[in-house]
Amino acid sequence: MTAQASHSLSRWKFRHGVVVWIGILLNFSYCVPLLVAPLTTLGLFGIPAELTTFWPRLVGGLLVLISVFYMPMTVDLDRFRIFAWLSILPSRTFGATFLFVAVVGFGFAGGFLVPAVIDAGVAIASLYCLIRIVRLEQDIAMGQVAA
Repeated sequence: MTAQASHSLSRWKFRHGVVVWIGILLNFSYCVPLLVAPLTTLGLFGIPAELTTFWPRLVGGLLVLISVFYMPMTVDLDRFRIFAWLSILPSRTFGATFLFVAVVGFGFAGGFLVPAVIDAGVAIASLYCLIRIVRLEQDIAMGQVAA
């Protein structure tokens, strides 16, 4: 493997890590307020509040747990590659699709489109990085270094 190919592969792995961390921070910017002040947070997005704050807090807590599982791949993508693929499909893809269908298909509040767009954007950026990484690895393995 040439130094140029190794450098290019390292850059794409770094970029993937940055994309994942941006997604984690965006998740936390949504889920921490849901845990601390659920009614206020829902009101900001125009989402009608239920009689209880249990469900928004549960969603916030589960989003924290999901986000924690995104962290290992940012430290060692080679070791935790499966987490990287699972973060795209089903995790972020399902989240974006579910929320989009809820709003467009079933008439839920438009505020649910915000996390849908965030999930879709992070999923697409992460997928692009992973595809570039896999292609570079294949080129290196085959001796066709295209950096």
